[in-house]
Amino acid sequence: MNDKELFKLISLLLQYPDEDICQIDISDEIVDVKDKQIGKNLLKFEEYFKNTSQAQLQEQYVETFDFNDETNLFLTYSKLKDEKERGQVLVELKSMYAKEGLYLDNEELPDYLPLFLEFISVANDEAALDLFHRFKGMIEHMHKKLLEDKSPYAYLMKALLLEIDHFISKGN
Repeated sequence: MNDKELFKLISLLLQYPDEDICQIDISDEIVDVKDKQIGKNLLKFEEYFKNTSQAQLQEQYVETFDFNDETNLFLTYSKLKDEKERGQVLVELKSMYAKEGLYLDNEELPDYLPLFLEFISVANDEAALDLFHRFKGMIEHMHKKLLEDKSPYAYLMKALLLEIDHFISKGN
């Protein structure tokens, strides 16, 4: 599994666990992950995902990401809230996405982590590196809070951070 495929997989797993998402079997993909630490974290998340009912997954997802300002999936929100600076960052992201051919409707916020990772999975490496340098600290903050809350999503965030580090170190 290459970097871009892994970002796409994590993007899917960070989405609301509706029926389609709950049908995802990541076992085959995990086997293809070369980095053992990333694979280990994905396996731990997969164990939680497979052994939890859809109703419980949905309840925990909402509690984790919708009702917690520190762990919501909008990268700029916990740092910038609704300040003017956040609006400028959102406009910049939307423009960057459009340059790469990803056009959003007016209801989608470009700092939504699953959308951000979906974009990364198709973006050129230079754009991806730029975004990771700008937003990695926000993802680290979210990971720290998920760890404090003992959320199983901390495993997924750890896998993401390890993959970001791997991607950055390659200097794509």
